[in-house]
Amino acid sequence: MKALVISDSHGAQEDLRALMILSEKQIKPDALIFCGDGINDVIPYRQAVLQFWPVRGNCDLSYPPGIPLERTERMETLWVYIAHGHTHRVKHSLLSLYYRAQEVGARVACFGHTHSAMARWEGGILLLNPGSLRDGRYAVLEIGEQGEVKAELACLN
Repeated sequence: MKALVISDSHGAQEDLRALMILSEKQIKPDALIFCGDGINDVIPYRQAVLQFWPVRGNCDLSYPPGIPLERTERMETLWVYIAHGHTHRVKHSLLSLYYRAQEVGARVACFGHTHSAMARWEGGILLLNPGSLRDGRYAVLEIGEQGEVKAELACLN
């Protein structure tokens, strides 16, 4: 299963449109994971994938009903924890995010808020921040049928 992971679009409609065209032609994801801050930017694209897993961020002051602050979703045999990261203070430390992912049994924790792309394994959990879509950054997360995890950080520019 493959997911397109984006965060922090902050109104970057042109980059979002370009990424969705690229996604449809080349990436072909099964899911779209949105890690907050720009939820209203991505809502129009929810039908472009089989699964749409958004969370709201600290800048998502108006948002459609039912968009949570965090969620845990199943990809193949693994659980993926999704949050914006502001409630975990990820600009200061990733420890709270790591512990929450561990608590919910996730093998991957997707987050945003810092605008800095990273993919790092900590204690058996992949901490994945796609960076800010406003800067053209995104990630592709793949989970194989046997639980293999692959993450690729990428940039539109």
